[in-house]
This record gives sequence, structure tokens and C-alpha cells, in this order.
Amino acid sequence: MWRPALALPATFRMVYFGDFAPFSQVDDTGRVRGLFVEAAETLLREKLGQGVDHQAFPWARAQAMVRGGEADGFLTVPTPERLSYVLASARPVFTFPMCIIAAADSPRLTDLQQVHRLEDLRSFRVGHYIGSGWADANLRPLGLDIQWAADLTGAMRLVANGRVDALVDNAVSMRVRLAAPEFNGKLVELPNILATQPYHFCIGRNSAFAGLMPQVNTVLARRPVSGGGGIAKAT
Repeated sequence: MWRPALALPATFRMVYFGDFAPFSQVDDTGRVRGLFVEAAETLLREKLGQGVDHQAFPWARAQAMVRGGEADGFLTVPTPERLSYVLASARPVFTFPMCIIAAADSPRLTDLQQVHRLEDLRSFRVGHYIGSGWADANLRPLGLDIQWAADLTGAMRLVANGRVDALVDNAVSMRVRLAAPEFNGKLVELPNILATQPYHFCIGRNSAFAGLMPQVNTVLARRPVSGGGGIAKAT
């Protein structure tokens, strides 16, 4: 187990998007749980012996907290904008496919089934949520007709209510959400995989833990790779 040469704060402050099941979501007791929390626990506490605290917020606020030094890190896609204020791990912790979500009764469903590149979405109305760095980096530059919701659930409602034609997001998260009563049978996942989305462990450049990144990279470099990625608990 790695030990720091200099004393660090007792607790690494991890922040998450609180509406991102199964990766990070707030349970009935107010605690944040999910695959991202489990990965951070394994990496920081089990592998590096570092105490860690987990808190969930609206995603834009969580990112602002890392930028401003109120929190130490998060798991996310390392866009150019984020890399201006965080260090990102050399390898992703998870990699997931990006799928199209559409209304089951959409008059444009057949047209959407012919979409195979993000650029093909230019003739469609697309929904997404505020704070999505992936959408800012990959959809906004294409000049798409985008309507922004406060969170991912809100973006799905834009699709379900016919205000937009499609939402492109993480297929694993979408499959969990599509089973919810509000969306079950109303929204469908199309088989088109338009991109992949790598989630890296990120530490704020101004964090006291910024020097921890070489050790993070060492752990991630030797982890078994399977399925969606993640960090093996066994050494």
C-alpha cells in the first residue's frame, strides 16, 4: 500500500452527480451510492490507504466545487475544459457506449435508426442536461438544435413529451432509467452506438492531493480490464 512522503489531509473529498444511476445516486438515507462510489472507495481507501468522503450534488455544482477547491476530485470524462482545472488518470476507470434514446411512438423513429454518427443528428432536435461536459465537447460544436434540462431525468422527459427527438447518453445508465415506471414502454434505446465515453479519475489541480496522481496511475495500470472497466479489489 502506498504511503505519502508528506502528510495529506485525512479525507479526500469526492463529489458526484446525484442523479446518475447506477453510477452515483442518493439513496433513501441521503447517502450517495453506485459504481463510481465503489470504484473510488477501492482506489483511494483500499489501494492507497486514503480516507475518502462521498457527496452528491447537481453535476454543474459538483464540478464547480472541484474547480474552486471545495472538493478534491470526481470520476468523469476529461474534456479540454475540465483539464484546465483537473489532472486526469492516464487510463479510464470505466468506458461505456453512448446510445440514442427516443420516444417509442416518435414519428422520427425510423429516421433515427439510420443515424450512425453524431454528425447525423443535425436534422434532429436533441435533448441533454446542463453540466454535461461530454455534450458540451461533442454535441454543441456540431451546431445541433439542443434543448437543455436541469438534469438527466429532465432531459429524458423532453424526449418522452415530444419536445425533442432524441437524447444521446451512456447506455448503461439509460438501461436502468428506462425500466423506471415513468419511462418504461415510453422511451426506447436504439442499437446505434455513436461513440464511447471514457470516465477517468480526476483530481483538482489545486487540491492537496494533486501529487497522488502518479500512484493512481500505477494502480490503474495494473488492474484487470473486463466489461465496463472498473478497479479490481484483489491485488
